[in-house]
Amino acid sequence: MHKLKIGIPINADYNPNAGGGYSYITQLIEAIDNHHFNDEIAIVFINYEGKQLATKHQMLSFHPFQKRSSADIFRKAKILLLKKSGIFKTWLNKLELQHAEARNANIVKTLEANEIKVLLYTSPERHAFNFPFITIHWDIGHLSTYMFPEFVADFKNRCGYYQDILPKALFILTETEAGKQELANYTTINPARIEVMPIFPGKVITEQVEQQAQETILQNFGLNNKKFFIYPAQFWAHKNHTLLIDAFETLLTVHPDTLLAFTGSDKGNLKYIKNYIQSRHLEERVKNLGFISNTELYTLYKNAVALVMPTFLGPSNMPPLEAANLNCQVLVSDLPGHRELLGSYATYFDPLDHKSLSKLMISALEPTTDQASFSNPNAFTIKNAIQKLEQVLLKTASIRKNWL
Repeated sequence: MHKLKIGIPINADYNPNAGGGYSYITQLIEAIDNHHFNDEIAIVFINYEGKQLATKHQMLSFHPFQKRSSADIFRKAKILLLKKSGIFKTWLNKLELQHAEARNANIVKTLEANEIKVLLYTSPERHAFNFPFITIHWDIGHLSTYMFPEFVADFKNRCGYYQDILPKALFILTETEAGKQELANYTTINPARIEVMPIFPGKVITEQVEQQAQETILQNFGLNNKKFFIYPAQFWAHKNHTLLIDAFETLLTVHPDTLLAFTGSDKGNLKYIKNYIQSRHLEERVKNLGFISNTELYTLYKNAVALVMPTFLGPSNMPPLEAANLNCQVLVSDLPGHRELLGSYATYFDPLDHKSLSKLMISALEPTTDQASFSNPNAFTIKNAIQKLEQVLLKTASIRKNWL
């Protein structure tokens, strides 16, 4: 039987501060490693740093310059000297490009020597070497929403990726049907090459935290059960923290003892948000908890009035799905992907209208009915994601066997 070897590049040091990206990647890799795939598929994890990582499936670990030629050594030395001098930038750029091309050529040579036929990227990768691949797609935010600073800063790279790299993929895996439609709308990529591998909540939903432990966590954060709202999001401009602050300021005129809790790492906008809070004299009512553990996040979901997520960027996000799985109310920006994930469970709002959001938050504090159960918990799971991935890999096997 012809067996397709799928190479999956992994790192030894994924950064937890990457937020949802970290949670997604690490959980997906673990699920792939624990899954017994169809006999037509062989999984090989790859580490380009030469580090041997503990995996159940085969591990291929090598450094692209493990066997460096004198040309490689000389070129690298010149790069280091030019970086240190700070001059001759055009020459430096040329040398760095040559070094990257040599690195990529070495990677391809090693992959071919080990009979790897296709690479699977578990996150959007801006690789430059030509080798058959499947990749995950999260968003096309530089086109699908407003032009926030983070998109401006990365605009050239993003455009290059969607023009020169992504169209080369054998298959592209989106998280929702809305994500597939969005990608098809903003690019000329054949929709037949876009598959939906459903998004899944983070491992936070599997936490088991005793009530006493939850009370201690709340006490440490200065929070009280059902007296606060939570927004777990990194501090990017597109996360729209200011709308929530404005809505919360209005809410305080009715419920002055309520708190707002932000969690997440700084991506360049935290200082601005802190100043924004101070300008409204809300330092005592808005808490920035920073990066927190899954145990702490679970506790916040279980005890918050609601998760409020006014982000402009979709088409889908993990926190609303996590909150719904833990029976936490969800107020979320009205994006097609959010409606696909949450259906009637969530309450949706215009991310430009802080007044309507304030009314929804006040209503959440004054519920007239019990929170309905989440009716869609089994559609978006890691199990379903792996099943869909296997289907795509089998389809890939039928395509890839047509050439050497």
